Amino acid sequence: MGLAMMGSGTARGDDRAQAAAEAAIKNPLLEDVNLNGACGILVNVTAGPNLTMREFDEIGRIIHDFASEDATVVIGTSLDPEMKDDVRVTVVATGLNRAAASRQQPPIRMVETQQMQMRPRPVVLRTGTGNEVVDYAQPQAAGSQGRPESAGSSKHADSGLDYLDIPAFLRRQAD
Repeated sequence: MGLAMMGSGTARGDDRAQAAAEAAIKNPLLEDVNLNGACGILVNVTAGPNLTMREFDEIGRIIHDFASEDATVVIGTSLDPEMKDDVRVTVVATGLNRAAASRQQPPIRMVETQQMQMRPRPVVLRTGTGNEVVDYAQPQAAGSQGRPESAGSSKHADSGLDYLDIPAFLRRQAD
């Protein structure tokens, strides 16, 4: 939350990296902005193919020196062959005036929560011969241990199904 401001600076010559970075920070758009209050700073360096890593690091160091310690600084680069000896640094500072913005937010209200009661639901077991409803919430007989009858039981014999008519993976599930 907060404001975002942008500044840009271009330079050429021996100290072009330092000059472009300082010009971006001192840009009239960022004139009254204190980068120490920014929570995020996005930096884009646009230069010709002759941009060196030393220049890139120098721009990053200058921006980090102006930023607050807890700010997130992201620096990227793009090469433009038409820029030849020029370097352009664009700075976008975000999260400005975040302390004032956070004071303007309405207070958070606590909502009373109600405890939900868990109700057991019956489980439908698909065995291939029909759907059986097994209620695991009800106590089972001592021998059944909460499982339905096996696929090879007399129940299937009464329906005219042979034990091998039921696929093996279903027989294993039922056992």
